[in-house]
Amino acid sequence: MKEIINYKKFVEKIGIKKNDKILINSNFLRIMILAKKKKKIFNLTKLVNAILNRLGSGGTLVIPAYSWDFIKKKTFIVEKTKSITGSLSNHIINNEKFKRTHNPIYSFLVAGKDQKYLCSLKHQDSFSLNSPFGYLIKNKGKNIFLDIDYKDSFTFVHLAEQKIGVNYRFKKKFSGYIYRNSKKKKNTTYMYARRLNTGVKGTKIDKKFDLILKKTRSLISKKVFTLNCQVIDVQKAYGIMVNNLLSKNKLIYPTFKK
Repeated sequence: MKEIINYKKFVEKIGIKKNDKILINSNFLRIMILAKKKKKIFNLTKLVNAILNRLGSGGTLVIPAYSWDFIKKKTFIVEKTKSITGSLSNHIINNEKFKRTHNPIYSFLVAGKDQKYLCSLKHQDSFSLNSPFGYLIKNKGKNIFLDIDYKDSFTFVHLAEQKIGVNYRFKKKFSGYIYRNSKKKKNTTYMYARRLNTGVKGTKIDKKFDLILKKTRSLISKKVFTLNCQVIDVQKAYGIMVNNLLSKNKLIYPTFKK
């Protein structure tokens, strides 16, 4: 069976360059269904290998592998705990090229040059600038969204909220155990959580925010091999979000339960 896309060309057209530091958020359900319908193949391993080849020895690939197990069950098994962030992370969770970071709530699977550094971070604060999120901000990383709108999964917005100290969130403490290589270790982690007594449901990024990001060349949108792709300059976008949260014309705001 033929592949539904040319992986090498796909990665080139997205805009991934040699030595880039990239974070990928994705939803491949639509293209997988399309591939099955057309009797073709969509291979996640080949896509990941094409990305790593494009990045070269100086690049770093980061895949979100978040989990709520630590919140609910008080345990996080580095090698086994499933990710809630899609098929890509669970597909590569046992890939020998990747290692998982320590945070039991907001963990990442990392391959490439800065793997050792990122997987050695022991930050308690999930949204600290000393976290992998902070690494991407400081190192001019790119957040690439494949067939998913950035406004639905741009976690950096919580770093901006924490930076200015919004009144609808607070640092919540979670304690439990992390298992790595069968070794058990007690852990305490903080997350900038919603204040439930305010009725807040989540954080909304308004559609108008797209225009600001595009005007500042912080967001590039394109369609590549039927997939909707967005590439965000993390450092620029973070600064813009902080400024917008501080402004009167807020395009980032809390939503509330009805």
